[in-house]
Amino acid sequence: MKSIKMMAILLTPLLLFAILLVPYNLVNQHFIVDWLGCGCPVIDEAGNMVENNFNANDFTALFWLFISICVTAISVFLSKRMQKEKKWFRVLYILGMFLVSLLITYQFCQMMMWN
Repeated sequence: MKSIKMMAILLTPLLLFAILLVPYNLVNQHFIVDWLGCGCPVIDEAGNMVENNFNANDFTALFWLFISICVTAISVFLSKRMQKEKKWFRVLYILGMFLVSLLITYQFCQMMMWN
């Protein structure tokens, strides 16, 4: 029972993605796209494509990468609860959380991509 509770505590940083998904998606649709523009190509009056340097897609990628870094930082602090003799397990846990958070970040960026 104690190990199940410990596993639940160690996986709680990933809940940050689930908690922020809906609010960020709404803010992205109603504010960020209007503010920065979508990733769609913009054509001026002469028919030339205008380069959109920083858009909502870039902001979304940076936001979820920041959340991924926060999840990893929280994981570092939570790893101190683990047994000190098994440092390799702590490193494996932190690396695993980082990789899982990057995978989630990639999926969210693909899901919220404006074309």
